Amino acid sequence: MFESLFSYASVLHRHREGPLAAERAAHLGSLAANGMAQSTLLRYARYCLCVAKYLHRQSLDRPLRAEEVADLSCRWAAERVTSGRAKSSRWPAEYFRLVATDFLRSCGKLQTPPAQPPGTYDDKLADFIAARKQTHWHSAATCNAACWQVQRFLDYIQQRDIALADVAPTDVDAYFQHVAQRWNRTSLHTSAKMLRAWFAHCETRGWGRAGLAGTVLLPRLYRHEGLPIGPTWNEVGRMLSGTTGDTAAALRDHAIILLLSVYGLRSGEVRRMQLADIDWVHERLLIIRSKSGQRQSLPLDPQVGNAIVRYLCHGRPKCNSRAVFLTLRAPPGPLSAGGLYYVVAHHLSNVSSPLKGRGPHALRHACARHLLETGRSLKEVGDHLGHRSPDATRFYAKINLTTLRRVAFEDLGGLA
Repeated sequence: MFESLFSYASVLHRHREGPLAAERAAHLGSLAANGMAQSTLLRYARYCLCVAKYLHRQSLDRPLRAEEVADLSCRWAAERVTSGRAKSSRWPAEYFRLVATDFLRSCGKLQTPPAQPPGTYDDKLADFIAARKQTHWHSAATCNAACWQVQRFLDYIQQRDIALADVAPTDVDAYFQHVAQRWNRTSLHTSAKMLRAWFAHCETRGWGRAGLAGTVLLPRLYRHEGLPIGPTWNEVGRMLSGTTGDTAAALRDHAIILLLSVYGLRSGEVRRMQLADIDWVHERLLIIRSKSGQRQSLPLDPQVGNAIVRYLCHGRPKCNSRAVFLTLRAPPGPLSAGGLYYVVAHHLSNVSSPLKGRGPHALRHACARHLLETGRSLKEVGDHLGHRSPDATRFYAKINLTTLRRVAFEDLGGLA
């Protein structure tokens, strides 16, 4: 492996004869097999050799702890600043720590942190989530959000030595006063709904006070008080025009923006899309809806299909992952939620400067807005977006400016 990276004899000898040479070569070989660029491999090789020399100097026969890796990274970065090779130690230390951690884990020399002991209420919380899954909550995102909200409350009462059975309405009020310093009205409303469901479940199980759920007041939210945020259809067109290049990034981003805007998909529906979900023979696209978990077969739009084909043939890196859209940096893998957000926000900022709504969901709003302005009914728009209730689609009617203007200028026949 070292022979393919280094041409100078002295450098090749230093890496080949250094400590943990076999482990370093195996690690670099696996990274190269996953498509890592040559320049990145060279940097990884230098960092791995530095870590190996540290282990050799310290004569450590035990795995390194995460704190020791962080300390080594900070000292290495400080030397870079002292020698004038870096202006700041922050990012060199962070990058070195990531590389060192990855290398030590691959060769079994990173100490695994001890497993956290189970929490006091873990079993009760799991029982609550399981019960809600059977009746109301079918989305994993909803269950995760509820688990997070309830866990925060449980952490709060544990820090104050309040048992679950002794929680009173005054304790709940104090909790909301505590979190209201950082949360807006919508977040408080969500938390109150989750805790109300939690207290009702505790009452049925005999874990808490009777009637506590009824004392949780929901902050008032005004129905449809905010307008849907999203770019205009012309701005979506300019976003697509800005991704017409032949680079891997342009091919991938063009296909993603088309999927989000033409079909109005959610971020998770794009990120979870697998190669097997595209039926090229019958020109169908299989979507697994994020909220309901249901599978929906949609006709494959020719423009979207052509963009995906170009990306698969000329932009998608070769790897074992079956996800359609992958990261650009090696080793390639499925896009994260933050990665997909950056793809949209980056191109949207080039054509518009929205105060809010820069992510993938903004293109879902743009799709709904475009469909309504072209005369589609709420039922048609709801079916296109995968809504189960017409109330979810009615939200978009407020920004159908074409119809609203028609109503404004309509002769109302002497109602004045």
